[in-house]
Amino acid sequence: MMMMNKKIGRNDPCPCGSGYKYKKCCLNKKDDDNFTNPLKFPENYKTIRKEARLKQCLHPDKASCSEKIINAHSIQNNKILKRISSNGYVYMPCPKPDNPFAVITRWGRKEATVFTGFCNYHDKTVFQPIEDSYFDKSELHIFLYTYRCFAVEYHKKQEVINMQKAIFKRKPSLIGMSHHDDPFGGMKLAFEDFQPVKQVFDNALLTGKYDVLSSVIWEFPISVKFAASGFEAPSTDLQGKKIQNLLGTKTSAKHIFIMVFPEDNKTYCIISWLKTNDNFFSEYRRQLENMDMQQRKNYINNTLPIISENIAINPEAWDKWDKSKKDEFGALIWGLSDLSELNGQFFNRLEAPLYDLFSL
Repeated sequence: MMMMNKKIGRNDPCPCGSGYKYKKCCLNKKDDDNFTNPLKFPENYKTIRKEARLKQCLHPDKASCSEKIINAHSIQNNKILKRISSNGYVYMPCPKPDNPFAVITRWGRKEATVFTGFCNYHDKTVFQPIEDSYFDKSELHIFLYTYRCFAVEYHKKQEVINMQKAIFKRKPSLIGMSHHDDPFGGMKLAFEDFQPVKQVFDNALLTGKYDVLSSVIWEFPISVKFAASGFEAPSTDLQGKKIQNLLGTKTSAKHIFIMVFPEDNKTYCIISWLKTNDNFFSEYRRQLENMDMQQRKNYINNTLPIISENIAINPEAWDKWDKSKKDEFGALIWGLSDLSELNGQFFNRLEAPLYDLFSL
């Protein structure tokens, strides 16, 4: 449920996550001078990232979990990352702790796209059908690609909340800067929006009934040098018509999941959502299905950097782009489309940007 942040009362749980009441914890604490020193920012950011890391298995069948939580790949390593890497590396618009402002970062393919969201047993058994076989457009395959996309985003939201708690612990004055609102309430509410979605995925995993998603699948007759997954709760359709209000409403946000990956001299794009949201996305679906090939590419080119850092790109291909292409891609990563919408300007995702991921 997305709404304006509520005020933090003296008897409310402290935003630092201690479990104590705000009045008994951070109400009268002073900021950590070391944390507010701008020269210490890289060091502090690295420390907070480490503190926020969460190890868990998201699979609902806890009784079957193995003890070891692994670095699970959200984009398949041997099947996808290996084919788009160069010398064992890929580029991602996902910064590392030692350089949080980088637009693009080099990652070894064994560490790229990983998250600690599954135990060894469930990561292997759940996703085996798409590891061992080509994408067949079946309900099971669509479910597994979408579920993995959801799982990494759900896990990341939890880690962001942990980061926010660690920040507040060191800088409690943040609450005064936001007029006693919870400075991090927005992320907590966004995480709450994901709870009913997780219940749908959990039930499907436990019952083996995977027909819980609707999808649009695009197939391109080329093998691209990138792969990505991400999600969004679109506020408008692709013509700029308002479809949901993400601020101040009492209804849960409706999500779309997007996965793009090369396989067997082709490239697939899966765009999916919960079947329970079919009526809500009926016009959006019609717009997706009526696009020509170039509009589909434009949509993917624009949408991926807007919604996700989980994009793996071939380094040699990226290095051949000129500065203008890299700058426009980076501008979307850093929120250019959001800025346009705040200024009342519709950002048309069907217009071609300077860069083209399909020509990498």
